[in-house]
Amino acid sequence: MNNIVYFDLSAFIILAIFDVALLVKRQVRDRANTVLLILIEMATLATLADYTAAYIENTSDVSGTGRTMAYLFNYLYYATQTMIYPLYTLYIYATNDIWHIFKQNNKARAAWWSLVAVNMLLLLINPFTHLVFEVTEPAIYHRRPLVIIFYITGFIFAIWGLGVIIKFKSIVKKDKILTLLILYPIVIAGVIVQTLKPAILIEMLSVAVAVLFFMIVLQRHEYQIDPITGALKYTTSIERINTIFEMHKPITVILIKVANHGNLRLYLGQSLYNKYLHMQTETFSSITARRNYPVDIFYFENGTYAILSDDYDINKAMPVAEDIRKYMEKPMNVDEYTVLTDGRICIVRCPEDIEELSTMFTFVTNFHETMGDTKDVMLYAEHRNDREFMIRNEMDDILNRAISENLFEMHYQPIYSVTEDRYVGAEALIRLRDEKYGLIPPGIFIPMAESNGAIHAIGDFVLSEVFDFIARYDLDELKLDYIEINLSASQCIEVDLVDKIMHMIATKGIDAEKVSLEITETAADINPAIVDANVQKLHEEGIRFALDDYGTGYSNIRRVTMLPVDEVKLDRSFVKEIDNPQMWIVIQDTISMLREMGKEVLVEGVETEEVAKRLTDAKPDLFQGCELIQGFYYCKPLPEQEFIEFIRDRL
Repeated sequence: MNNIVYFDLSAFIILAIFDVALLVKRQVRDRANTVLLILIEMATLATLADYTAAYIENTSDVSGTGRTMAYLFNYLYYATQTMIYPLYTLYIYATNDIWHIFKQNNKARAAWWSLVAVNMLLLLINPFTHLVFEVTEPAIYHRRPLVIIFYITGFIFAIWGLGVIIKFKSIVKKDKILTLLILYPIVIAGVIVQTLKPAILIEMLSVAVAVLFFMIVLQRHEYQIDPITGALKYTTSIERINTIFEMHKPITVILIKVANHGNLRLYLGQSLYNKYLHMQTETFSSITARRNYPVDIFYFENGTYAILSDDYDINKAMPVAEDIRKYMEKPMNVDEYTVLTDGRICIVRCPEDIEELSTMFTFVTNFHETMGDTKDVMLYAEHRNDREFMIRNEMDDILNRAISENLFEMHYQPIYSVTEDRYVGAEALIRLRDEKYGLIPPGIFIPMAESNGAIHAIGDFVLSEVFDFIARYDLDELKLDYIEINLSASQCIEVDLVDKIMHMIATKGIDAEKVSLEITETAADINPAIVDANVQKLHEEGIRFALDDYGTGYSNIRRVTMLPVDEVKLDRSFVKEIDNPQMWIVIQDTISMLREMGKEVLVEGVETEEVAKRLTDAKPDLFQGCELIQGFYYCKPLPEQEFIEFIRDRL
């Protein structure tokens, strides 16, 4: 036997190994991998057929059936070999997440099927015309003129694929582009050699070498599986979703949030918690497989999964989501531990529901908080007309717009002194007036600003605006002792906070004693060393300090005594329970304790005359009543000019 058939044998071994690897080890049921699998199977069959036909031809002692067998294997070779290039074109679409472009282009689909049909038609008529190939006695293979058609259609598919790569090169990584392009010189070289030397069966070996590059480089991207969760890695999900949005590819996303992930991690420990996550991924994968719902499963950290599907039919996604919901409601055994998952599930269709990438990532992170506290499967489409939901979901963009276009404004809420029977100060409160959504409450945008880092820019804006306010008006003339400014937790741990504030005060030419800074117990406990140093230095410069939201969570009396706090503000939660005799005792004792420590006490959230009278009837001079009150009963927060008019009217 001629040794040149071993080119095919080598190619067959390479292709068979990768064929088995994809069948056995592939972890993501993905269209690109499915197309690649079919392509490799076609190449494997073509190589096997080519090898067998060559073996028959090169064997001197053949039986009478040799010519028939040679015909059969040559037909099998051409039937599979001519599908490699059409499938490769489809693979380029699929692996770059632009399958929808091919699917929606009727002309492209018609052209693809027409070229494939031409090849198949030639094979169908060859038994009668022998215009493609012929096998003569005893089993000698001969090419005929119309075999060139196969090379022409292959060339058309090659140019087609090359054009797709070039057109969409901006969304494809460079190493991926190079790998997709490497097929061309390798296979073209193999075709040229085999055309000039038909006896040298090197064409399929060149295809096998190209597949080798695909598996080494491309599949490194396609199979970036996190070994801990069994889902696609976070970096892979970012790249994939970014490409999807750039190409406006229609997808359905089932979002899953383990709302109690923190408690589960604490309960199970990190090792078993990792096992729990892997079990979740495996179950989600089995559910989607059972429903015949092709997906990619991504893990976004903090108990958040995203299941992406190219199937845009909500009626197919809903049963999958319901199966996942039912599964998550059941107790789950992780080794010897039994856990209950607090799951939240939402279905989103893009671009119908969400068109912007930033909006999508914000929603993925916060959907369990923005869509209400329910364990039922939620549909984004049912909430997208709800104003507060849309605000929360677009908050990143809203904050960026507000900072760049200066859409913030300051309001001031007066502080009433019980002992002096006058307004002695005011708390500066920031408001956001968005061009799209109007006035947005700080309770919505401040937490988001703290989580995404925008709070630093907002904090600097507040300091500058309030210092300008103090510089514009004579507070002594208005009989106001100070203006209070809230410092966020992030600001409290800024290492340059003291220098920044004192520089601004000097630049504005204002008295530091007219400034009161509010910090919360939570902020004071984040990094006590830095916070204590900042508060101490600023207090030494004459700035007044107030401890806000006292009584929320676990109040740390030691922290109150250690910090140079002039005023303690009792949280509004005290007032809400003031009719409870036990709570009234707590309020009186708390006020008494703080006043004996030398702190002024301010009660927040006073909204009715009844509550105000109860607080003012207490005797501040006997340490039973508070000295300061703030709330809607006295005055709501007012824009600057309205606030000034309010104060002047009461002088």
